[in-house]
Amino acid sequence: MKKTEKGFTIIEVALVLAIGALIFLVVFLAVPALQRNQRNDARKRDISNVVEAVTDYNSNNPTQGLSETNSPYYYDNGGSLKKDANTLGKYLDTLSSNIKRVEIRAQGKLPSKPDAGTAEQIFVIKSSQCNGLHDVKAAPGRKSAVVGTVENNSGYEFYCQDAS
Repeated sequence: MKKTEKGFTIIEVALVLAIGALIFLVVFLAVPALQRNQRNDARKRDISNVVEAVTDYNSNNPTQGLSETNSPYYYDNGGSLKKDANTLGKYLDTLSSNIKRVEIRAQGKLPSKPDAGTAEQIFVIKSSQCNGLHDVKAAPGRKSAVVGTVENNSGYEFYCQDAS
């Protein structure tokens, strides 16, 4: 007796659905991690740009230090970029859309903990240097620590680079 029916068996259909679900699960888990890595890479590039700006400022202004009352780079309430042309702002290139403000702070004035609010800011901590990747300590002279916030698996953490 010949089998003349055409089509797929239930096992074949179930196998195809299982493979499709597995592919969907892998993509569903991988995409957020890739997006987080892209945001972190952009933030780290922005931190490096601020480090270069601080170094350029210090080289070109050997007798004048950074002022912590100054926010040399920020977006106003209308969404317009404002850069202070008289201080560090003139040395800053346009940063990525993740960063809304660069703030200069006195020694030891790092925010208590990183969160979604600090993720949009970069802090230049005067008279400080990095103590590892995630903290700052006091430093002599015109050294500055440039600190931003990056995302990790459990939330946020500070990321620090030294500027001279």
